[in-house]
Amino acid sequence: MKRTVQLCSSIAFCAAVAACGDGGAPAAAPSGSAPAGGAASAPRPGNERIVYSSLRPGNWDIFYFPRAGAAPRRLTDHPGLDYDAALSPDGRWVVFTSERRGNPDLYALEIERGGEPRLLIDSAAMEDQVAFAPDGRSIAFVSTASGNADIYELPFAPETTQTLAAATNVTNHPGGDFRPDFSPDGLAVAFTTDRDTPVAGHPIFGFTRQREGDIYVMDRDGRNSRRLTATPDWDGSPEWSADGRTLYFYSARPREIVGPPTSPILGQEGGFRIWAMNADGSNARAVTPPGVEALAPAVTADGRVAYQKRTGYARWSIESVAVDGSDPRAEGDTATDYWLPDFNASGAMVVHGVGPAVGETQAVEAILGAGALLAADYPADVAIADRTITLFPMRHTTGLAPHPDRNEAAVTIENEAGTRFVLADFDGGNQRELFSVPNVGIVSGTPNRVFDIKWSDDGQWITYTQGFFFGQGSDESDIWVMRSDGSERRNLSESTAANEGVAGFSPDNERIVYRSSRNGRFDLILRKRDGSEVRALTNDEARENFPVFSPDGKSIAFSSNLDGVRDIRGNLTFDNYIMSLGPDGSPGSVQRVSDHPGQDSHPWFSPDGAWIVYTSERGGINDEEPMVQEVVFGPQMYGELYARRLSDGLEIRLTHNKWEEGNPFWLRPSRP
Repeated sequence: MKRTVQLCSSIAFCAAVAACGDGGAPAAAPSGSAPAGGAASAPRPGNERIVYSSLRPGNWDIFYFPRAGAAPRRLTDHPGLDYDAALSPDGRWVVFTSERRGNPDLYALEIERGGEPRLLIDSAAMEDQVAFAPDGRSIAFVSTASGNADIYELPFAPETTQTLAAATNVTNHPGGDFRPDFSPDGLAVAFTTDRDTPVAGHPIFGFTRQREGDIYVMDRDGRNSRRLTATPDWDGSPEWSADGRTLYFYSARPREIVGPPTSPILGQEGGFRIWAMNADGSNARAVTPPGVEALAPAVTADGRVAYQKRTGYARWSIESVAVDGSDPRAEGDTATDYWLPDFNASGAMVVHGVGPAVGETQAVEAILGAGALLAADYPADVAIADRTITLFPMRHTTGLAPHPDRNEAAVTIENEAGTRFVLADFDGGNQRELFSVPNVGIVSGTPNRVFDIKWSDDGQWITYTQGFFFGQGSDESDIWVMRSDGSERRNLSESTAANEGVAGFSPDNERIVYRSSRNGRFDLILRKRDGSEVRALTNDEARENFPVFSPDGKSIAFSSNLDGVRDIRGNLTFDNYIMSLGPDGSPGSVQRVSDHPGQDSHPWFSPDGAWIVYTSERGGINDEEPMVQEVVFGPQMYGELYARRLSDGLEIRLTHNKWEEGNPFWLRPSRP
């Protein structure tokens, strides 16, 4: 089903993304609006397409438990993502986030009457992480409408769809602000923020960007903000006790040094427990025991502390304990995985959990869970300054490339045995295998991958990289080329003991450009498709990556850390550049087209060469890292898509959510 989303633009932003991996990031702000109710638009076959990877779950629904020990009711049956639910104090309403219009919006559902959920806010930005005021007359929530995650307050009027003009931005800070919770008297709001901690690359995986967060309390109108915690990693998701004297939260303290991930989901280190502290931040004490992975505290009607508890790889249930950590008991059932409990005074509980699988084919199901390759709430049309484009987020990592003219993709199917390289429709169906490689892939237990696939412009050739996915110069990877039916498969880097890869075809399909460590650094190389006429395009100390030709073949866009900002761990951030080429392929002038202090990466030209699309970190992150990374495979906590018009620098944010998105391809309209 096609959705339609309208966006507005913002001038003069430039952003940031990865070193030798994949990724993307949040950024500036749209203030346009999508149609109220999210009505599907008719397919527009004449639209240009942007196809990209999106590390998101398959299907989540909202579940309601009317009392302790009762069987759950599934309140939503939408095939996409419904999550982060909260109960109104009177128990009449549940408000939750849904992506059924192609971006996260808030919806209200009357629990007893049921029916269709009602859109609360007509906005093209993300709205999420809702909390009710104690009197039920207003809600606090997180929105990206300002350009980054801020906390807003809005009167609760479920019978009416409002705009963000009716809401008040109570934090209005360039840092990310998350997970608000009203005090029992309604006078204060506790929340999490990353505003006072520097962003830095992970000490083991430097291309990933890690943040830390702490608990703050502010007056309800946003004044008198006070920091309550200051520990390494994350203190998150504050929850008031019924008497207002205690705040519960999760924390990984006393961890001092971030090391290799121990969590089953790469990106976070795990070790989170539920803690308590006095409302002024004093007397912090652990509630749950060590070794129990626990997030998202909530206070039950009988004063216990509930939380989501990891029970296995990507498996979660709801548990509660007495305030002293004793007497653990299950809340709800274990028939499915549940997250983010919320209770009201009657003892009812609402959570989100895994809904029925929609679509049986998923390229990396062991990582992202069951569901179709194409995200359920898409495709979605987006209007920018001079055209309408259609977004196709694909639930994959980096082993996917769309055909230049058809809605099909070359995609890797990865499992414990290895990797199958197939052609498939956008929904993952109609697979035709071209070849398979044993003991290679994201879940095979090796660092080797088949990744970064590209098609030639005429659809006759395919190139891909095989080897170390996140490698240094001495970690070998190779460039392969084959015909689109899998024949004439050839390793172009077989004679070179170096890290070579991330190749792209010239418009005439005769040349390829790629990154190579053959000279001891990651430079850009141009050569004929048959392997002859090798030419170095760059020769400097910087690390270049992700090169692609312009549609006319006269320039190359790429990412580099040449002018990057060095973080506290010594990692340089990346920006996007455009290099002109002479008729003989000789390198010409280089123009820097982004200068944001965060990551910018993965550029790709529009079919007419007037724009580039890329992933960026400029908008920060849109939720607490552990609340995403512990649940969904998303090693880099950034990844929103932006479009930049090259003639005047106009930049438009295309996506708003908390999932890692990257590797965009901007393609001409599909043909039969």
